[in-house]
Amino acid sequence: MNARTERNGRKRLSAARLAAAGGLLLALALVLGGILPAYTEGSYLQPHLFEGHASTLEPAEPVPQGELVQAFVGGELRAETTTDAGGHYYFAVPGKTGEHGSATVTFKVAGVVAEETAIWRAGEISKPFDLTIEALPVYEFDLSMAVSPAGAGTATDVSAASPYLEGATVSIKAEAATGYKFSHWTSEPDVDFANANAAQTTITMPAENVTVTAHFQEAPEPETYTLTLAASPFMGGTVTDVTASPPYEAGQVVTIQAAAASGYQFSHWTAEEGTLGNPNAATTDFTMPGLNVTVTATFLVEPVGPGCFIATAAYGTPAAQEIGVLRDFRDTVLLPNRVGADFVSFYYKASPPIADFISQHEALRAAVRMGLNPIVAALNWSYSLWSEDG
Repeated sequence: MNARTERNGRKRLSAARLAAAGGLLLALALVLGGILPAYTEGSYLQPHLFEGHASTLEPAEPVPQGELVQAFVGGELRAETTTDAGGHYYFAVPGKTGEHGSATVTFKVAGVVAEETAIWRAGEISKPFDLTIEALPVYEFDLSMAVSPAGAGTATDVSAASPYLEGATVSIKAEAATGYKFSHWTSEPDVDFANANAAQTTITMPAENVTVTAHFQEAPEPETYTLTLAASPFMGGTVTDVTASPPYEAGQVVTIQAAAASGYQFSHWTAEEGTLGNPNAATTDFTMPGLNVTVTATFLVEPVGPGCFIATAAYGTPAAQEIGVLRDFRDTVLLPNRVGADFVSFYYKASPPIADFISQHEALRAAVRMGLNPIVAALNWSYSLWSEDG
């Protein structure tokens, strides 16, 4: 009984051992016949590890953080990463059967081919493996100008130096066509405007090509008004619109000028509407009101020595022959005696406004001349009796 039980136990142990052995053989067959060939025939082997720092020769410094580092095997891109602070990089470069010990690894930093190369070896660690390029590439970007709607105006790159480096400050200007006014700027892609609502402003160039558009909107023609200049009296002088660009908009500043004629002197400007810069200056500025307006330059008769105001107003010039006779009579007969001198003094005080009024009305001037002519004739006839030359 015991002997039979022992034989049965041995049989079960042998069967278990045979099963375990069979399973081990099956696993080994799978590895050797399937998995291993799949790994070794045409697929990637253990990668070659590279770690180091990327730098430039001009200037001699690490490349900035975020620059792209790439590895190529036989011209095929196998790995890429971006630099950390200080130009540090790390990546694993996979290889294929047949490349171990023979394939060349080349590198690029920021798109520039590095001076260093390596031979690819499965499972190898190359550390430190520093990469060097001559210099980082300089990228320039195009600026295009546009308007919206078409024909509404112009948009100009005032700096006129496209393409530009990233971060460059560029001056731009918009000018509206007739019937339009500038509204604002936009860009594609977005850029930083110093003032997107100013017709002339600047932008900061991004790291890509950009189109900047000036937007315009329709604007009705502004109302304009007529400026009329007048002289009072009309023979007292001339008046000139120096700006000479009529008609004018409300609020527009116009330069005006008065020039006195011989025998007159400028007095002041007057206007019912608008603003005079200096009404007492012969040349001044005038701000237009929102209506047609007349601005008048007032002139006064200018006496020659002690003046004959009324006579000058009547005859139009102090150089008239009639005024010469009256002046001689004043100087020879009136001024040497007290009564005559008092009369002349009163005349000088009272006559200027009367003379100014007369000078503005041709009918009064004619009437005064008619009244003075007989007096002048009598003085001429008796000239030898009262003149110092007589």
